[in-house]
Amino acid sequence: MEIQQNYEDAFQSATELFSSKWMQRCSFAEEFRNKWHRVLRTNVRSEKNILPENAETIFPVSCSFHGGNIIFHFDQEKLLDWFRQDSLGKERRVFISKDLTRGLSGELSFHDSPFHYNSTAAEPSIPENGTEIFVCSLPGFPPPLQVIYGNKRIESSFHGFKKRKLSFYLIPAEFTPAFLCTPFEKCLYLFWMDCCIMMENRARLKDKDLKPLLHIFRPTSILTVEKII
Repeated sequence: MEIQQNYEDAFQSATELFSSKWMQRCSFAEEFRNKWHRVLRTNVRSEKNILPENAETIFPVSCSFHGGNIIFHFDQEKLLDWFRQDSLGKERRVFISKDLTRGLSGELSFHDSPFHYNSTAAEPSIPENGTEIFVCSLPGFPPPLQVIYGNKRIESSFHGFKKRKLSFYLIPAEFTPAFLCTPFEKCLYLFWMDCCIMMENRARLKDKDLKPLLHIFRPTSILTVEKII
């Protein structure tokens, strides 16, 4: 019941974004609004909005965006499985190797994005002998980066010659919903990301160049692959 109410509240907040100023004078605004409203409305009460029974593999992340609030639930077991599969090819497509440098005062950031992690996260499903750290971006300006696998490995990674260097794997936004546990969370994440793309590029790109960037208009996305739309 609690998770459903959180979804209903997030859905109501999401619909308020349809009347934002950045939607004005956009040639495909009505199509964007109608398609996303239909997808969100259909999935907010989906019977598949159920978290896995094995709670130890689920990592919750609180996220806020323009008045909307939700707790995203990431499947850490699925993250590791996909990482192993992604590592079999010549180059990884889903988990992109990155490095960041720790500031002299101890803060962590990647380019302009703040870097968030929880050093006290239990993460009981993560092996003790691994080194993988998986990170995704969340909606925002600039998009904050959030560790969703390997939080307790962060501090121990700074040692020796790497006392200020941290290596991690960044998951592109288009793949991130694959690791969320429910259809509505997948939809809301991509909707918020589409809003970010619109807000950031509306003034500098022509509509014909902006529209293909949006997940809701892409011929192939997590929404179509997982048959959410």
